Amino acid sequence: MKVISLLVAFVAMPMMAHAQSDAQNWITETSGQPGEWVNFGTMTLPSGVIFIGDPSWGDDYHMRGARGVPARRLDVFLHINVGENQVNAAWLEAGGGVPVRQVGMLEFGMDSAYFAFGDRRAGEALLDLPALGIEGAYDSHEFMFQYIGAADFMADWVQVPPDDMPVMIVTTRFDGGLGAAWALDDAGQFSGILIDITGRTSDGVHLDTLLLNDSAGGS
Repeated sequence: MKVISLLVAFVAMPMMAHAQSDAQNWITETSGQPGEWVNFGTMTLPSGVIFIGDPSWGDDYHMRGARGVPARRLDVFLHINVGENQVNAAWLEAGGGVPVRQVGMLEFGMDSAYFAFGDRRAGEALLDLPALGIEGAYDSHEFMFQYIGAADFMADWVQVPPDDMPVMIVTTRFDGGLGAAWALDDAGQFSGILIDITGRTSDGVHLDTLLLNDSAGGS
């Protein structure tokens, strides 16, 4: 399988220009992080459930905490500082209004400085890899390493066999823990899912901590 770094992808597969949403503007301005938004297209969620986690353990760790999403399509945007080879944030956009309220949080750890996300069925396909006996893809760890092992790799879609289920993988440049926040706008509409990787330049505070926390909500 061919490894495609983000820098190559800009040349080989140029992303379409887009008008930034209110949510993207808020993330950029509030974080203070230098970078540009890159549109990675639309992710469909036929199962209605998304997984977000690290497949590098080769078992079901990435599926723990998988949860429902009140949308079947999310536009995938990454805020990227290409010069520093750093992804600042992932924004999985539904309505795109300014996020003001958190109605769910999926916390996950990383052991290989990256995480992945996709429809639940794609996450399950990663679990089924050992049964396929594919050389270089014995399990989810071996399958993903051919991508994340590239020196300049930052993010890309990969297709999980045997049905080419799409999964997005994003490097973070550190191990540890992150959170994915389900966010509403001030009209109470689902705005999207925010995964802040680098936090604010001023104090390192992650943007999801600035949202009102509605523990009585849900998704």
